[in-house]
Amino acid sequence: MKKSVLLVCLVTLSAFVAPAAVQAEEELQSSAVTSNSSTMDSGSSESDSSKTGIAPAEAPQSEAVPTAEADTQPQTAVVNGEVVTLEPPVKEGQAEADATQAPKEELRQGNARASRATVASIPMYRLYNPNSGEHFYTKTTGERDHLRSVGWRYEGIGWQAPTGGSPVYRLYNPNAGDHHYTLNAGERDQLKKVGWRDEGISWYSPSSGTPLYRLYNPNAKAGSHHYTPITSERDQLKKAGWRYEGIAWYAVGSGEQSYEDYRLLGVRNYNQYALGAPSGCEGASLLQALQYKGKLTNWSLRSFLNTIPKSTNGNPNSGFVGSPFVENSYTYSAIYPAPLTSWGQKYGNVQNISGSSMNTLINEVKNGNPVVAWVTINFQPIRWGNWNFGVAANNNHAVTLDGFNKAGNQVHVSDPISGSYWLSRTTFENIYNARKYAVVVR
Repeated sequence: MKKSVLLVCLVTLSAFVAPAAVQAEEELQSSAVTSNSSTMDSGSSESDSSKTGIAPAEAPQSEAVPTAEADTQPQTAVVNGEVVTLEPPVKEGQAEADATQAPKEELRQGNARASRATVASIPMYRLYNPNSGEHFYTKTTGERDHLRSVGWRYEGIGWQAPTGGSPVYRLYNPNAGDHHYTLNAGERDQLKKVGWRDEGISWYSPSSGTPLYRLYNPNAKAGSHHYTPITSERDQLKKAGWRYEGIAWYAVGSGEQSYEDYRLLGVRNYNQYALGAPSGCEGASLLQALQYKGKLTNWSLRSFLNTIPKSTNGNPNSGFVGSPFVENSYTYSAIYPAPLTSWGQKYGNVQNISGSSMNTLINEVKNGNPVVAWVTINFQPIRWGNWNFGVAANNNHAVTLDGFNKAGNQVHVSDPISGSYWLSRTTFENIYNARKYAVVVR
């Protein structure tokens, strides 16, 4: 009798325990799948944006890629169609900045600078050959365009020549591939005797006006003579060892720089670490751009950062996370394009152009508009972390793009960590394209 009662009790107890055990196992499996999945900023920030009213339109597209063994395999995610490995959420900062170097380069070619002509005249086009170092001058648009098509760099209008006056002769050395220009008929005839080819009258010179200075490089085999109306360029070449040979001829007006191949805005540079803002790169980059446009010129970086909009949910799509004056590894101290744009619009014409191609960014700079671009610390390879708001760059950084040099395949940045410098456009573009976050100040 006692055994029967005991058997009935055990059967009855198992009926209650079994469903609970199944439910617990299902929850454990669900938890394991979830822990091995990741989403980009756009996924989690979408729910956050419903609370803040800010749409994180600039976030790159991604989808989670679950791994077979969550405890042993690294987490991965698809970022803009590429599978990337996720690291623990550790925000990089000054330690990485000190341990790495920015990929700085020297400017590969020079640049012509001049102002507009003040009278009607014939424009004299100036070109540069990056292989020989020669500068070439012509009034013929067809000749200018042909040389551009074969690799010469167009530097704009060098000066304005009159339609009449004293002739300036052009000669060509078939052995060195060099051109020479002179107002002196005697010099022309002497060069012809030693094998130079007379190419006729290239333009004319008035008896007075804007002087064209002539310099000679005793070390050059080609492009040994240079002619410029720009006194600063003359003086710079003299310091570099060129021999000043006086005034070659005169012009009726100065030239006009072309921005097709080169432009350097030269925006101001703030060092975020030296100024006590170790997490203030986005704000520093924005202030640099605003001040170039004549806004907030009397503001310090600290004063500007004191107005930065703060995130209330730990998501950089809704504002700055943490404090720009504090840096630690566990706080994703950053602000993304949408809230940065809203902040900047209080002070100037600031637009979110995230998703733009590199050519679009270059065109903005060509038009005199600096661009705040999200890259990485010292342009190191991007490292993704799985943060509570989504996948984000652990070594996130922002700089101001303020120049480009088409012939040298270079761009120029004002970097709140490493200063102002030229670097390879390819290097910049590869890092920028990982997210394509950008804000322009017009």
